[in-house]
Amino acid sequence: MYIVLLIVFVLFPLATFLHEIGHYLTARLTGLKYSRMQIGIGPTVLHINNQFLHIEYRLFYFIGAHTLSGDIGETSSFNRFLITINGPLINAVTAFFILGFYPMDFSSILDKAISIFAFINIWIALGNLLPYKIKGRKSDGYILLESLWSIITKPRQI
Repeated sequence: MYIVLLIVFVLFPLATFLHEIGHYLTARLTGLKYSRMQIGIGPTVLHINNQFLHIEYRLFYFIGAHTLSGDIGETSSFNRFLITINGPLINAVTAFFILGFYPMDFSSILDKAISIFAFINIWIALGNLLPYKIKGRKSDGYILLESLWSIITKPRQI
């Protein structure tokens, strides 16, 4: 029972936060001035807003998240591709390092939790690469395909 609570209320939200921080940091590094990360749904319970960070934690923090960049439409298709891919990429890299370099013997609850955390990161990485669009909201996979199509069909003028 405790492991289920740990997964739902700690491990999934932590992996989701890593995913969103990948989008957020890449957006900032590619020059987008305004980005906002929202963790969860419901009323806002914690709001961090300063020059570099704009995060809202919602009451049901363990249900979904997204990062919004106000001027994403004004950036290049390549930058949009980078911003989008770095969410799933940070989850994949996290899982790779845990599974590849953390010596697990599964005798402790910590080892079990860390291995589950690795597989949650794989789940989030792969799940976000699926291309779909629901009620106008696009998945990372959908945005990646749009960006790639734009890069291929509209090459830069030299």
